[in-house]
Amino acid sequence: TLDLLEMVRVIADHAAIAIANAQMYERMQRMATTDGLTGLNNHRYFQGIFDASIDRAERFGRKISLLLTDIDHFKTINDTYGHPVGDRVLKKVARILEENARKTDVVARYGGEEFAVLMEETDSEGAVQIAERIREAIGKHPFHCENGLFNCTISIGVATYPNDAAGKAKIIDAADQALYKAKFQGRNQTVLYAMMKEQKKS
Repeated sequence: TLDLLEMVRVIADHAAIAIANAQMYERMQRMATTDGLTGLNNHRYFQGIFDASIDRAERFGRKISLLLTDIDHFKTINDTYGHPVGDRVLKKVARILEENARKTDVVARYGGEEFAVLMEETDSEGAVQIAERIREAIGKHPFHCENGLFNCTISIGVATYPNDAAGKAKIIDAADQALYKAKFQGRNQTVLYAMMKEQKKS
């Protein structure tokens, strides 16, 4: 009986270790793929997902749209209200992005105050609708600081594969150019890369 009890104890110990290892592995996986502050996908993980999406789109002749967004005057928010408030703004913007994107969209923190939304099987028109929904939701949301409430806006650039560019790097560049134009034109707006190209032609 002692041997049996001992065996049960050993098996239980092994099981406990296996469970702890599995939990640790899961934690490590989460840390490797998730942005610590916002809980969104991190930049590196997002790039991997984007690669796979482009492969699928090429194979099946599908469209992919990319939104690149940037919080307007974020440096001023940090300088005026302090970094803890800046962090709260980043977290809330991340939540609003998640809530207003579709379940199939991939939302990521792209770096600093920049976020990205990857939309498979979505043309420019569909992407702009979601972009505007996100932009309006953020514009309406009151943010809290010690002195009361303040508002925050975002600028968004939209590019679509394969219409605007072929390949991941070129799509990112196109969305980035559109985002820059949104900033340059006065912020708090969505700019479509395709419209920029049309304007250049005319």
